[in-house]
Amino acid sequence: MSFGIYLVLLLLPVVSCTVAPNFYLNYQIWRMDWNKEIADVVLRLQAENLIDMLTDTPREKVTVMVAPDNVVEVTKSLRRFKPEVVTSDLSNLLEGNRRASRNADDSANEPFDFLKYHDITTIYNRLDEIAKNHSEVVEVHVLGQTHEGREIKYVRISHNISEDSTRTKPVLWIDGGIHAREWVSPSTVMYIIETLLGYRELQHLDKAMKYLEKYQFYITPVLNPDGYQYTRNHLRLWRKNRDPGCYRKVETIFGNCFYKVCYGVDLNRNWSDGFGGPSTSSNLCSLVYPGEQAFDQLETKAVKEKIEALQKETSVDLFLTFHSYSQLFLIPYGYTGDKVPAEHEYHKAQGDRYVNAVFARHGKRYINQRSSDLYPAGGISADWAFISRGILDSYTVELRPDDGEIGFLLPDTEIIATGQENVDGVMALIENLKINVTQNGSYN
Repeated sequence: MSFGIYLVLLLLPVVSCTVAPNFYLNYQIWRMDWNKEIADVVLRLQAENLIDMLTDTPREKVTVMVAPDNVVEVTKSLRRFKPEVVTSDLSNLLEGNRRASRNADDSANEPFDFLKYHDITTIYNRLDEIAKNHSEVVEVHVLGQTHEGREIKYVRISHNISEDSTRTKPVLWIDGGIHAREWVSPSTVMYIIETLLGYRELQHLDKAMKYLEKYQFYITPVLNPDGYQYTRNHLRLWRKNRDPGCYRKVETIFGNCFYKVCYGVDLNRNWSDGFGGPSTSSNLCSLVYPGEQAFDQLETKAVKEKIEALQKETSVDLFLTFHSYSQLFLIPYGYTGDKVPAEHEYHKAQGDRYVNAVFARHGKRYINQRSSDLYPAGGISADWAFISRGILDSYTVELRPDDGEIGFLLPDTEIIATGQENVDGVMALIENLKINVTQNGSYN
């Protein structure tokens, strides 16, 4: 090879190729009992990028994914905990899930429904359609743009929405899809939107109309559209966004990464409170890499700036973020288990209202607990909303399933039921909101 050609190759950035359909060939899924001793080992292995901890907030069991190259090393660390090998070839499980579902790529102008998981274009088209059909109560806005140039769309919903007086109504913030692979989260948030507008759950229509008179809803179904679309086109179990980073900072003189590009930041570790703390990793390739500093990602920065701007005009009375899976209602704090907020009893009562309403619909038992009960996680959005912005009612909901093999591959036949039970929970939660927050973030 001539020196000139070698130099050109040296200066080129490393790029990722299109992922082959059998990427997950011989990837294994393991399950084991969950306790604090196991948590210490599992969290270390995840920080070292040796496993993917699929159950982000485990209940009684933890499920992990192990790449073929890591099986020997991970076995040495976990053997004493007697893990069960659920599947020795994840590619077969994913292919079976694909064939059993309707989740092929949406065709052009495909109508939105709750019979399948839709791509980002179809979701956004539905938001635009709703705003067009209900212009007196709905506006579509762009929160910001992602690294790949996608818009982060949200809807603002309230009665008499075009009137200036509406902007002083208290804000209820709801978002979903911050982790790419959690497909049931955007679907559930869309179900909440359609219920507020009378498309779904007509038994709640009177309540919804009352809430639209009192509040303005800011609802973002997909906070991580780059990652979400990547799970549809490439890696189904991708978690982070798609912001590229240069592993070990080895760069060419032109700034291109020569050694290795690792894509993505865990957007639910990129918030300021507890940033870089427990359940994060400085390894850029890790699934829980939090970024170089808080809010250095376009998605989290956009939310931060929007909520700060809203609190200059009015109060923000609810911050509710939807994840999957484990069937949990998570209350502050997440970053530490060593202390509880003064408002802990109120949070517990709100959580009880939510999970009881959920259970009453389909008998699914969600557990009400602190985010840090089994292990703390630094830099999560609900902690930031509660601590830094003074939003008393700041919670995370982990949706179906409770546990088991399917995890993120929740069948599309469960989309509607998941939406129904969580609409019931949201209605019960809003009905009992206690304390408004002043514009400077302190309690009334």
